[in-house]
Amino acid sequence: MASDRYQSGLKFIYNRQHFGIKLGLHNISRLCAWLGQPQENFGSIHIAGTNGKGSTASSIAQILMHSGYRVGILTSPHLADFRERIRVDNKKITPQEISLFVERHKKIIIKSQATFFEVTTALAFWYFARKKVNFAILETGLGGRLDATNIVTPLVSVITNISLEHTNLLGKTVYKIAGEKGGIIKRSVPLIAGIEKNSGPAAQRFKEICREKKSQITWLDSKKYNYQCVGGKDYLNVTGGELAGFNSEIGLAGRHQAENGYVACLTAWELKKQGFKITKKTMTRGLAANHWPGRFMTIRQNPRIIIDVAHNREGFKTLSETLQSHYPGEKFHFLIGMVEKKKGPQCLEMIAPLAESISLVPLKTFRSDDPYFLISRLDLKKISVRLYSSAPNGLNDLLENCRRSDILVIAGSHFIIGELAPILKRDGF
Repeated sequence: MASDRYQSGLKFIYNRQHFGIKLGLHNISRLCAWLGQPQENFGSIHIAGTNGKGSTASSIAQILMHSGYRVGILTSPHLADFRERIRVDNKKITPQEISLFVERHKKIIIKSQATFFEVTTALAFWYFARKKVNFAILETGLGGRLDATNIVTPLVSVITNISLEHTNLLGKTVYKIAGEKGGIIKRSVPLIAGIEKNSGPAAQRFKEICREKKSQITWLDSKKYNYQCVGGKDYLNVTGGELAGFNSEIGLAGRHQAENGYVACLTAWELKKQGFKITKKTMTRGLAANHWPGRFMTIRQNPRIIIDVAHNREGFKTLSETLQSHYPGEKFHFLIGMVEKKKGPQCLEMIAPLAESISLVPLKTFRSDDPYFLISRLDLKKISVRLYSSAPNGLNDLLENCRRSDILVIAGSHFIIGELAPILKRDGF
């Protein structure tokens, strides 16, 4: 019976997808007013950006949890289970809470014509308030200024980085996209910017917004930290600024995760300056304990399987760099499924020099890119190329034919990891 209630509630939430994407704060404001403004019951850290939002959010959450606080986190998309999106102290929201929320508030949701993401955001706020969290880490869904999460006034705003994405909705230049994502910056609320101070149009736009909002900016400074990979473990070393001398293992792999970890530490240090009980020791424990599914995650040995949700050009560039730092000189088998409008051929060009083979599959979504389209635009004469009818078929065939010493990398989208989750779970995913 409880399972039926949950499935019914979840189906109701998913059915809100037929309203598409509605950028604007009217619906979410109306929903939260009906719910009693739950988002005002906790301190929030609001995160926007192109890449690295989830990893940075998870790092901040771990630091705050290891500092003794109760922490909620809202992220998107999920890999295999809707409940991954909403967590408290690393535990997914329960099916019972989802059922209860839908049953209590179905009428107002229908009346407001709220979208899938608006309902999910309202559900998260409501749940966090019920669980009496001290902090909620909130990841924007799309953009920032008109994103449903943007009704909060956070303690700190964080923008990880900016590159071209969703140009039909956010603008066709980095400057315009930075303006949309910079819409999360609130008056007198400090901003942690995951880009360099003089890095170009995005930095210029942030300066303009923060000047108008009278908000202080802390910039990423690559001269103040470095990354090391030693014995298969990854480390962040801070050499300058207020955190000089801070050194920590990071639980997520890759140079980019050192950057995300550094941004998380800058955010935590800002909260410390606001009076919260955070120390370098709890920051070290939090970064080392951080685990975020789908981020350069090894889930099997012999053959080794690595899953990564790289889904755009920047993500594939980072994936390539991380593979080379962890497995210098190796060649890899890639299983790739992508959604359209992500510049798939450019993404594949990033990994082609490392590939022994590239296998492409369609995804179970109307947004799937066509594997034939991707292949037709690549010069892959020296690489074995395979096309499969589905991700499970591709994975099963590769596993049957791979040597025990091979390394298989699965990437391209959250969708492909989600589709393969039932198979991958056998290996501990």
